Amino acid sequence: MTLAVLAYVLLLSAVTPADPHPRPPLRVGILHSHTGRLAQAEKPLNDATVMAIDEINAQGGLLGRKVVPILADGRSSRRVFAKETERLLTRGGVQVIFGGYESAARRSMIPVVERNGGLLFYPAVYEGGESSRRVVYTGATPNQYITPAIQWFLDNGARTFFLVGSDYIYPRVSLALVHSQLMSSGGRVLGEEYLLPRSRDVKGTVLRIHKTEPDVIVSALAGDTNGPFFSALRSGDADAQRIPTLNLVADEWELRSLEARRKSGAFVAGDYVAANYFESLPDHVNQTFVREFKRRYGVPHVSDTVAAAYAGVHLWARAVRAAGNTSPEAVLRSVRGASVKAPGGTVYADRQNRHLWKRARVGRIRLDGRIEPVWSSEAVIRPAPYSPYRSKQEWDSLVSYLYQGWGKRWERKPGGPKLPLESRPGAP
Repeated sequence: MTLAVLAYVLLLSAVTPADPHPRPPLRVGILHSHTGRLAQAEKPLNDATVMAIDEINAQGGLLGRKVVPILADGRSSRRVFAKETERLLTRGGVQVIFGGYESAARRSMIPVVERNGGLLFYPAVYEGGESSRRVVYTGATPNQYITPAIQWFLDNGARTFFLVGSDYIYPRVSLALVHSQLMSSGGRVLGEEYLLPRSRDVKGTVLRIHKTEPDVIVSALAGDTNGPFFSALRSGDADAQRIPTLNLVADEWELRSLEARRKSGAFVAGDYVAANYFESLPDHVNQTFVREFKRRYGVPHVSDTVAAAYAGVHLWARAVRAAGNTSPEAVLRSVRGASVKAPGGTVYADRQNRHLWKRARVGRIRLDGRIEPVWSSEAVIRPAPYSPYRSKQEWDSLVSYLYQGWGKRWERKPGGPKLPLESRPGAP
């Protein structure tokens, strides 16, 4: 080819588009808290979602379209989550939203998603007691992490338990399940207490734990309450060797941050975590994901919820490719039974309830803050949004009782009524 011909070809390629009819980009919503009290916890979920989208685009996008994330800020408020869900679906040009973290946010988003015919991929573990056909739950149901962890302690000789949680929907329903499981399995509950969300007044609860001396503390305390609680708990002789804590809310990110901030002593070392994923899992897919996520965002830890947020995007993409269509209805049909290689192992979307089949794991916190798996289920566990320890009607009644009793909120507010346990529907 002469230089003149080559120059002509290059000129044509510069002025002639490769595709004269390019397809419009595919807009998807990402709704997490960028501001407010949950921003630090939710930022990694936003990052994992964007990272997965970038990987999809690097492989050519979906159905010949580039995927464009439309970011929104839930501002750590259930009302803002609902409002932003409405805006994204009605004016933001999106049909699918990846987001939500706290149960209050999810429960506020779902009616909006259902009303507008959208689709939500929700990444966090949750308390069960619901199953929306417009939601793909990529976190776990209680039978995939809480129930197996309690059984593991029972199998290893524990018989007495003290339950403590923050007074909002997730801990109340989750610990009601634990209570029912223990009553059915020969365990005893020596105490069950709930503290105001974000409360730092833990002294009375810690004193009662010391007094009753349970074999295990089951904690569903959230956020700012964990630091004062563990500090007070471990300041005496109730170390983790003697009275271990099983954590149902605080994930790998939060617990290792607590360990890094401790003033003296390793006050969470030796305690346990119920989860489906730990960053220390040795398989190649996980180690590649952890290495790339840390390199890209400069974070020290990767949590269960981060891995679930990342896997959810790839599961959605697989369903879109299989359906050849991006509509929520097509994706909902295609996602049933779909699988994806996730950082914690291959996960499968249940054909009936659109939750993922997952392995259950129990991990122990080491002195360096890392979490070492000590037990894993032999196979993936089918998700059960409604625990068999009570009827569906009883679980629905409990959720309604809490919501109505808190003044149509999903948590007890300061000065609000402290709902008695003996009045809850289905209480033993």
